Amino acid sequence: MFSDGRSNVAHMQSVPPHCTVETALPPAVADYFAPEIATLEAYLDLAPDSVDPVAGDPTLAVHALPWLYVADMTGWRGLALARLLAAERDCPCYRLSPLARDSVDTLWRVLDRSSQGPVVVHVELRGDTGPVPGTLREALWRGYDQPDEGGGDPVSGDPANLHVVFTDTRPSKRLTSPLPDATAPVSGATLSYAPRESMTPEHPHGTTTLAAPPALAERTDRLEALLSAALDAPDGERAAFVDSAVEALVITHSTIGKQDLLFDVSPRIALKHGHRLDALGVDGALAALREDLLAQVPQSPTTGELRRTLASLLDT
Repeated sequence: MFSDGRSNVAHMQSVPPHCTVETALPPAVADYFAPEIATLEAYLDLAPDSVDPVAGDPTLAVHALPWLYVADMTGWRGLALARLLAAERDCPCYRLSPLARDSVDTLWRVLDRSSQGPVVVHVELRGDTGPVPGTLREALWRGYDQPDEGGGDPVSGDPANLHVVFTDTRPSKRLTSPLPDATAPVSGATLSYAPRESMTPEHPHGTTTLAAPPALAERTDRLEALLSAALDAPDGERAAFVDSAVEALVITHSTIGKQDLLFDVSPRIALKHGHRLDALGVDGALAALREDLLAQVPQSPTTGELRRTLASLLDT
């Protein structure tokens, strides 16, 4: 359905294959993120079936759009949530790089694709400016329509079908709103993995703040379940690795987090080395994990003592 009710007659080129993201994730990953996906789905159920982005006073109107801001310093969780959301909606998932030359052209193609049904697009924010946020702002002003200019194909999308997942790997108050200027005056929802509340942007009127997931140290059961289900290894080796890996992640998170509030760590690093159990054995995989965790210590002249402290804790 087009935003202005016309029949589907546009023939814009399809989204480039390199921007398409596979939505099939291991069941263990889906289970790990089940609480967050349930929260996102509950929010999206409140979004209207159709949206008129230009209705009313643009300085006052606030509409519920399926646009989501995820404060995730590791980046892995934000993209995983976008892929899982697309799987739940049985729709394609696209990933836009704000630095790519074809990002704006690709975004218009994604907007056009939304006229055919739901679509999820993941965008990693580089601040609240740039060609992608600017184009989204332009699209919003136009009601997701782009007229035929210079012989190109016209674009017309459905804003109720476009699920934009912004991942901010450097969340802070530098942004004026959780869905930057690209969506003003429209508001969506924000989900934060940021280690402190003050790192998320100021919330404009109408923004839905979703329940934040618990801190890493408070969700060790979920982490253990994820690793145990995702790793393919003999039971004894898998259990030994999982117990030590979970402890190492929690130690690293708490040790560095006390010194650097901008630090975060995700389960992805443990999954990476856990998948090497067959080749490295338990001791080898854990040694590689600890080395990788030490590499996460922010590099500065003052972090030498922190690195030594963490190394000592990980070796005990």
